[in-house]
Amino acid sequence: MTKRLAACSFLLFTCTWAFYAHSSAKENSELTKLADNVYAQIVNPDGNAVSNSGIVILEHSVLVFDTHFTPEAGQALLTAIRSLTQKPVLYVVNSHAHADHTHGNQVFTDAQLIGSSATRKEVLELDLPSLNRTAAIAQAQIEKLRRDMSKETDSDEIKRISAQIKSREDYAQAMARIRIVAPFVTTDDNLKIRDGEQEVRILSLGKGHTDGDVVLFLPAQKIAFVGDLFFNNAIPNVQDAYMLAWMKTLEEVLKLDADKFVPGHGAVGSRKDVEKFLAYFQELQRLVKESVDLGDSMEQAINEIVMPVKFSSYGFQNFFPSNVQKMFAELKALPTSSAPADGTSKTEKSTK
Repeated sequence: MTKRLAACSFLLFTCTWAFYAHSSAKENSELTKLADNVYAQIVNPDGNAVSNSGIVILEHSVLVFDTHFTPEAGQALLTAIRSLTQKPVLYVVNSHAHADHTHGNQVFTDAQLIGSSATRKEVLELDLPSLNRTAAIAQAQIEKLRRDMSKETDSDEIKRISAQIKSREDYAQAMARIRIVAPFVTTDDNLKIRDGEQEVRILSLGKGHTDGDVVLFLPAQKIAFVGDLFFNNAIPNVQDAYMLAWMKTLEEVLKLDADKFVPGHGAVGSRKDVEKFLAYFQELQRLVKESVDLGDSMEQAINEIVMPVKFSSYGFQNFFPSNVQKMFAELKALPTSSAPADGTSKTEKSTK
């Protein structure tokens, strides 16, 4: 299991970096004020930050929720904080272990870095080795391209290979600037931070996007930073997800007395937006269960189940097949999933 997770993490990490490290898109981050002293850094997913962050200015200090995907984006986040206050950043909370939420950690050297024990474990056991392997692959590609160029006589081809070498060298340099920093204060329950009269709560509401998601809840302001437990108007990435548990965790999120929900990706959402996201899971579960009950193979389910029209405007549509696959695997593993719920056979159902 650990090897499989490491392989999946490495694949996503490599593919994502390959895209974002060479992206020419502008960062186009937007600092959104949610309440007095509470801000969300909503980012363009085509920039080098990739995921959103939160800023909470307390009486004597600052708390940051997630630190973006690169040290450069983390530094830009710190610059944004300094435009608001000179109070020290004493707390950084990682919603989960994925690199697009943690690779800016190294910028906040004086902060207590907080996350779940699962997040700490995954950062150390998966993210750090993935980074080392990715850097090694990039260097091997550079060396191969140099050998190819030394044998080439066509000037146009030499220029093309030279450009590839430059691109990969830039990438390798970006890799070298990353220092993996894992949470060293861990909580698997609920944790309160008080600073003067102000209070914030770090909540473990259940598995979902990963097995270590935490939520930052501000009861006085009725604001919840929920990380990748909530994709606003987008299909979720489910590579490390527990989809059936995720649905229950979203129900717990909706029990919070909050009016604003800040997702890991997308604009700040309302309660109705979170309810719609949960409804996506419920509809997906219904569709996939029909396929499982009919005795379809996973391949059939992936090929035949289509995106419900009501969610066709969601972003990240390319994630839908993996959503079907993950839901199919979880439903298939349930003890009661081997037979149709109503007792009819596949043949009987297909003739109705």
